[in-house]
Amino acid sequence: MIHNILVYEKYIGDALLQKTYTTDCISKTVKKNQGERPMVYVENNHPPIIPKEIFYQVREEMARRSSKRKVMQRTAKTEQGKYSAKYALSELLVCGECGTPYKRCTWARNGKKRIVWRYVSRLEFGTKYCHTSPTLDEDKLHRAILEAINGLDQTGQEITEEFLDIASLVQQGQEGGGGDPLALQRLAVLTAEQAALMEQALALPENMENKELNTRLREIAEERESILYQLGSLQQADERQAGQAARMNSLREFVEQRETKFAVYDDAITRKFVEQITILDAETIRIKFRYPGLEVDKKLN
Repeated sequence: MIHNILVYEKYIGDALLQKTYTTDCISKTVKKNQGERPMVYVENNHPPIIPKEIFYQVREEMARRSSKRKVMQRTAKTEQGKYSAKYALSELLVCGECGTPYKRCTWARNGKKRIVWRYVSRLEFGTKYCHTSPTLDEDKLHRAILEAINGLDQTGQEITEEFLDIASLVQQGQEGGGGDPLALQRLAVLTAEQAALMEQALALPENMENKELNTRLREIAEERESILYQLGSLQQADERQAGQAARMNSLREFVEQRETKFAVYDDAITRKFVEQITILDAETIRIKFRYPGLEVDKKLN
């Protein structure tokens, strides 16, 4: 139910027509359209209640979470990874040598507790696969990340008009989207031909087969499948571009409007602006922001 709400195109003012169709006008049997009939996507069909930028950011985040691979090798039951929202660094912190994620651990000694982040492969296999992965104090990580985020107003010199022009072009491309017109036109032609051939096949006497008809129907089905895959890929690219443009604008507004620096580390702020944190060595991390080309190296102290 929640998934259907998050991907419902009517919330952004668009409409996908003919999701279902009536197979029998007498019995009024309704069937889900799985390619038997042409669908029509209408943009700006009605006033939206959700901005398209937010909608496409959600779609992009859903794709990112669903593509996660397993973290633990020995104890994982499936190849599919599990998204965790408890700590932001669980999703961001990776080894600079092999790209394996880090995991939050609690060390206890002499009645004192210490929160650290450890290389996952080191926990399972020791130094067998990666010899340079250090264990990092959480407090030092938080201070370095906080310093990097607070330094965005200085690093913001990189947020130039060139990047703003890119964001504008991406948004214009999204507004003029809707798929490849030639592919959509070809899909409509194939669908009409398929329907006509199906009627011919149904009109044949029982137990009579038309090999040419069957061959053409298979060809149409294969070409339609190829076009639908192409259109799906174009839609995913549009969604990624729209999400990127929204993040670019969000970061620009943050840099321009922020009046005071953050006093303490915040997971929510980190999730919003940081895309990945790479451990270069025991004293240095590289923070990659959700903005093209914006990275900064920070010392842990």
